[in-house]
Amino acid sequence: MHRTTLIPLALIAATPAHAAPPNAQEQVMIRTVDAEQDRSLALLERLVNQNSGSRNLDGVRKVRDLLAPEFEALGFTVRWVDQAGVGRAGHLIATHKGKPGRKRLLLIGHLDTVFELDHPFQKFSRPSPDKAAGPGVADDKGGDVAMLAALRAMQAAGTLKQANIEVVLTGDEEDAGLPLDAARADLVAAGKRADVALDFEGLSREDGKDMGSIARRSAGGWKVTVTAKSGHSS
Repeated sequence: MHRTTLIPLALIAATPAHAAPPNAQEQVMIRTVDAEQDRSLALLERLVNQNSGSRNLDGVRKVRDLLAPEFEALGFTVRWVDQAGVGRAGHLIATHKGKPGRKRLLLIGHLDTVFELDHPFQKFSRPSPDKAAGPGVADDKGGDVAMLAALRAMQAAGTLKQANIEVVLTGDEEDAGLPLDAARADLVAAGKRADVALDFEGLSREDGKDMGSIARRSAGGWKVTVTAKSGHSS
């Protein structure tokens, strides 16, 4: 669970991640992302100012309501998978059907944050001209905004029309519902359908430079049992 709350605003702008000069379509994408910087930041502010702690089910649904029209405007079919059975709000799944036979791409993000309604950290702010702060500004509302910015850029460049893309934005990434196999069933199924998956949670290093990770995400736990003579910590 990545709790970064400060994000360089340059992340929303496009920066070629490869050494080769961008082709004509990529140039259109870069110009589109740059031109829509203010739009992207305005959406980020609205998302961040809506509390969506994992257990704030109504708040998570309100974030869904902000994001769903953005995907629908791009030609995605949006559905909501209710997760009341595991004690969470649900998952937003958006599907774009392109040309048959093209590779299937899965884009992953989440709607919730670690900051519940009783936490004092609640609002979007700009501590400096090139920085934004707030609950979920990077993890993962900034990731969701970056995803939409990329899709709008693809639309402008004409590459979205034939693309087969499924988006899964879970509502309980920070505090998963139980049992886990039920809470993650739709994400696992989407992963099995996909040829390639991209997660939009980690956007950059602290210095603002682009990065990507191809490592498998994992978690571990330990139980230590100690037998000894008791004594004061000093």
